[in-house]
Amino acid sequence: MHCLNSDTRLTNCYGQNSKNSVIEPCNSVSICLVYFGDFRYDNSNMKKQILIFLIIAFPLFAQKEAVSVQLQWLDQFQFAGFYIAKEKGFYDEVGLDVTLKAYAPGIDTVDEVVSQRSQYALGRSSLLLERAKGTPVVALAAIFQSSPSVLIATDPKIKTPRELNGKRIMVTSDEVESAAIMGMLLANGIRPDEVALQNHSMNYRDLIDSKTDAMSCYLSNEPYLLQEAKADFTVFDPKEYGFNFYGDLLFTSEEEIENHPKRVEKFYAATVKGWLWAFDHIEESAALIYEKYNSQHKSFASLVYEGETLKKLAMEKNVQFGSISKIRYEKIVEAYRLSGLLPYLVDLNAFINPMGLGKQKIKIGVLANRPKIDIRMRWEALLAYANEVLPQYSFEMVPLAFGKLEEVIRNGDVDFLFANTMLYVHYENHYGLTRIATLLNLNMAEGEGLKRYGGVIFTRSDNKDINSLQDLKGRRFGAVVEESFGGWVMAYEALLERDIDRSDIDLHFLGTQDAVVNAVLNGEVDAGTVRTDILERMVYEKRIDLSSFKVLSPRAYEGFPYLVSTKLYPEWPLAKLKHTPDRVAYDILGMLIKLTPTDKIAKRTQIAGWTIPLDYSDVHKTLKALRLPPYDRTDLTVEEVFDVYGMWIYLFLGIFIVITASILYVRHTNTLLTAYNRMLDDTVKVRTQDLEKANKALKILSRTDPLTKIHNRHYFMNQAEKYLDIAQRNRTPLQILMLDLDYFKNINDTYGHPVGDQVLQCFTKAVSERLRKSDLFGRIGGEEFAICLQNSSAEGAIEFAEELCTTVATSACSYDEENTINFTVSIGMVSFTDDKGLPELLSKADEALYKSKRSGRNQVSVYRS
Repeated sequence: MHCLNSDTRLTNCYGQNSKNSVIEPCNSVSICLVYFGDFRYDNSNMKKQILIFLIIAFPLFAQKEAVSVQLQWLDQFQFAGFYIAKEKGFYDEVGLDVTLKAYAPGIDTVDEVVSQRSQYALGRSSLLLERAKGTPVVALAAIFQSSPSVLIATDPKIKTPRELNGKRIMVTSDEVESAAIMGMLLANGIRPDEVALQNHSMNYRDLIDSKTDAMSCYLSNEPYLLQEAKADFTVFDPKEYGFNFYGDLLFTSEEEIENHPKRVEKFYAATVKGWLWAFDHIEESAALIYEKYNSQHKSFASLVYEGETLKKLAMEKNVQFGSISKIRYEKIVEAYRLSGLLPYLVDLNAFINPMGLGKQKIKIGVLANRPKIDIRMRWEALLAYANEVLPQYSFEMVPLAFGKLEEVIRNGDVDFLFANTMLYVHYENHYGLTRIATLLNLNMAEGEGLKRYGGVIFTRSDNKDINSLQDLKGRRFGAVVEESFGGWVMAYEALLERDIDRSDIDLHFLGTQDAVVNAVLNGEVDAGTVRTDILERMVYEKRIDLSSFKVLSPRAYEGFPYLVSTKLYPEWPLAKLKHTPDRVAYDILGMLIKLTPTDKIAKRTQIAGWTIPLDYSDVHKTLKALRLPPYDRTDLTVEEVFDVYGMWIYLFLGIFIVITASILYVRHTNTLLTAYNRMLDDTVKVRTQDLEKANKALKILSRTDPLTKIHNRHYFMNQAEKYLDIAQRNRTPLQILMLDLDYFKNINDTYGHPVGDQVLQCFTKAVSERLRKSDLFGRIGGEEFAICLQNSSAEGAIEFAEELCTTVATSACSYDEENTINFTVSIGMVSFTDDKGLPELLSKADEALYKSKRSGRNQVSVYRS
């Protein structure tokens, strides 16, 4: 046995042969190593053993970095991810010694982090106010996608936020500055000076004992305690009133990010791992908290309830855990401004996860047919938009020269490729690329999207010697590169139609579209070709004067605004590489198809939008005719064989036999190639059909509530606005109904949420069967629904609503083979008048709905102004 002392010297403790050693305590050493077999003290053996030891032992004994996390409240499941990451060794695995600092009265979590007494802490969405004031805090992750913070009232007379006017409300100092709860009150017509704000006692029994009328609470805590106390209560969730804020923002300081970026990455990754484990093992996590982190003496059952509630708020469908959306935060900023809490401007890019932690890196290769600076200006704006809309990804644009494309694709160095149509066809065949969308090029004059493009052949306007394509023979001709579809191949096809082969011109490949234009302008070549829209864009960019050029063999196509000399072909596709997951492609497709020419991003990127992949059969035909990849594998015909080898055939009979056999082989190969080409065409059509189906499915998903299969809130609101415009323009009657299931909370509490979901499905099915095709039916939130009735009088709508009450009351929902649940619905109705917008109509219908509730439920009430 050998030992490594604290001064790192290797000493012999038991002799040379460990087989014969007697193991005794080894004093004054930190680590002992046992070697089985003979050990000889030659220098080379000694060095090898020391090296092996260091490789194995160093990671185990390397000093860990010490950091601390300031929690914002007492121990509970709200901080389970941190407990788990510490106790399961996730922090240890990344070399961090993490201290979790418990909350104490008077602690300011922001000051703790900025002063570096703690490196990380948790805060609310109001952390934004600190950033706006210039405090150098940075949000890394949102533990909860929806805040657990709500108002709760136990007074049976308080059923809506409006009834809190003049009442006492207990809130924390953070919530006074939170636009969520205050915004909900303002939205219901209550100003801060119209309620009596009380300091929070942190005792839920003050609600039961009427020491306050409403209290800010956590959905994961107080509802459980009130249920245990058998107290009736009403929850007012800001999310249901349009104030859906994040909860528990994990944040750090700019100093920590600047000085210790690797540590930030390691801490983030280990913390997220802890949270995901905690939510996957709620009971085990609750048991750990109950045994080791239970300063509040909570019951095991309450900790499990807290974990299950918080999981619903943290694990939102199709949203990566911890992600923060800039678009959503912009709405939070607007809410703070409207509430008068945010008088300053704030840079969200520097505030929200500037390191891109936890995001999947996606690289998009872009063919650089113009100078790279122009490509970056165009595409980085689009990718910045993508980073906002799809916060789970971090998009990067990689400009690619023609000569680098194949190497990058072969190595899988990018995840998506945006290149010309001809190159896509080639790489689809060789590397299995799949196009997901086709560019709609922005028509700068009309602001519309163009699905096709072509090539333009031009010379200088003062060139008197060149006036037609025939005049190009023997002339210097500039093109982009061999593989440029719009910058050479289309023009080559047009030249061949006039019996001009490439050998008839002095051809120069110049690398980019701009280089060709400049070469013609400067007289370096006599004429040239670029893709359509390049000349017009360079005019728009004030780089050229269009009157300096004249187009050769100009053509005109209906609806196509650019100068053109060739046929038109489908625009550039965006294609995914073989290794790229379909899920990522569907997410990107869903974002792209929503873009329209009127969006701000359209002008910045000169992209009007995207559409499903077009039919590329014309491209395939052209490439076949020109014998270009992937159709460049062709063989000699019989006539060509005799032209080349005729003399040898007559002189040598043996060679004739060999050549004859070769011809038979060639014919067989051609048959295979024809079948292969047909297969390519069929594959293109099948993939196009599949993407069309996916596109339709995406559109349906974007407007459908996943549980009830009726319209979701977003689609209902958009369509209802259109219905109101029609009613106002045509002066036709329109009615709005608000519907709310009676005692639905009791159904959930008694039978469970799965049965509650079945009741919602039964309800919407019963209502949908009574609607006309022109009626609009949507789920507004929870058990609340709305109907918009076109061309319906008030009397007819009341009669219809009463029939709905009867239909719902007489229907029953079977939740297993033997049992059913009966339920009823309350309805509020309002008639549209010219002076009311949709938000006001819904608010009035909501008032009528709660009148039905207060009057005994299962009835219809009409709003009377």
